[in-house]
Amino acid sequence: MARQTGQGNQVKSVLAWVRIALFALFSALLGTMISRDGADGPFPWGLLISLLLIFIVSLLARRDKKIAGVGVCLVFSSALAWILALFPGAGGSILVPIASPAFTTFFSASAGYIWLFGLIVVQVITALLPRKWFSEKK
Repeated sequence: MARQTGQGNQVKSVLAWVRIALFALFSALLGTMISRDGADGPFPWGLLISLLLIFIVSLLARRDKKIAGVGVCLVFSSALAWILALFPGAGGSILVPIASPAFTTFFSASAGYIWLFGLIVVQVITALLPRKWFSEKK
């Protein structure tokens, strides 16, 4: 009976790592798609929502698997966001346009840079939060 319990814990642990990786990938994909919304206006709401989404996912990863969870979240989310930014799609279009002369406002010209570096900074900040905020009190 003890052996089955140990295997059950291993399965739960593996599923937790898979869940962190999938949430990181999903948040990076969704964040990349909406990060430019509102960038041409006075308030870059898409960029703020994207960074908030990454922050929440990394907080959940930190709660479940400590610093290693944030590390996995950082690797998967930043890898996908940078791949989407650097490699054009099938039609030659890119999802994270950067430094075009057509952009007239600060946020429209800088939204790509802010998103790509901001998602890393937000997760590093999550990793630097105090450990006692995530400990279980008994």
